[in-house]
Amino acid sequence: MQSFNSSTSWVTYRKILKTEFSIDTPQEIVEHRKSILGHLIRLDVWEPDQHAKGTIIFVHGAGGNGRLVAPFIQGLEELGWRIIAPDLPGYGLTIPRINYNWSYEEWPKIIAKLADEQHGPVVLLGASMGGLTAVHSAEWTNNISGIIVTTLVDLSDAKVLASCARWPILGWLFIFGIKFIPRLLDPIRIPLSLVAPMKSMNANQKMKRYFTKDKLLGANWKPFRFWRSVFNYHKKNIQLSCPLLLIHPGDDDWTPIQLSLDRLESIEAQKDYKILTNGGHLPLEAPAIDELRNHIASFIGVLTDL
Repeated sequence: MQSFNSSTSWVTYRKILKTEFSIDTPQEIVEHRKSILGHLIRLDVWEPDQHAKGTIIFVHGAGGNGRLVAPFIQGLEELGWRIIAPDLPGYGLTIPRINYNWSYEEWPKIIAKLADEQHGPVVLLGASMGGLTAVHSAEWTNNISGIIVTTLVDLSDAKVLASCARWPILGWLFIFGIKFIPRLLDPIRIPLSLVAPMKSMNANQKMKRYFTKDKLLGANWKPFRFWRSVFNYHKKNIQLSCPLLLIHPGDDDWTPIQLSLDRLESIEAQKDYKILTNGGHLPLEAPAIDELRNHIASFIGVLTDL
């Protein structure tokens, strides 16, 4: 069974992280396979040396996978927390079940099932579209102690979907297709780099090429049905029983800060937000990445002090 540790995608990513951002990542990360809702989910797992104080589940977005977030979670295990980073169905090296109908609703359900299996505090950490996915997961489980997100991208909002598409006109064409000819378009597969501006993940030129060309990222083709299910997942009135922290990149060319703040305002919860000094949609730049880690450490520190 294919491992991320030996994949071209990981080798390339590690090299760019090292040469362009001076970020060292381990060559090998512990991987597991787990059956959830019939999918064979691939997970990266970072275990602390001592008994885990709690578990952080990282939720990737629509242009990523569980391995992509390694630079942000690396070191959190030294704070005594277990970190789990799954590839959600259709992404990374997870093997979807044979009859999977590409329903986005299974994403928050899978995260919720992972949360239910953990002991101690559970924090969901969502990036990009994974931010709202983490929030949606709270609907399916009571075993979440806190949620951290880097953005709150609500692709069920037509204006947001259009603004987040590679070209706004493409976004509106998607919406037209969803409303009027969904069954005709459902089986058609589209590369992520056509749907979304993958070059906007980060300002670094080598990283732009990586996100556009990599077969597990921008060159990954998804059926129209998946995007239709994302758009139709309407959860406007959200109430959370756990704290919510938005940590938004300061130089995000893809999802403007105000877009996330508007969605944050509509969620009923104990909530707060921080804006990083800089950092693109994937905030690898210094000091943004250090600030992100510090905010995460402060958030989980409060939970273990309770």
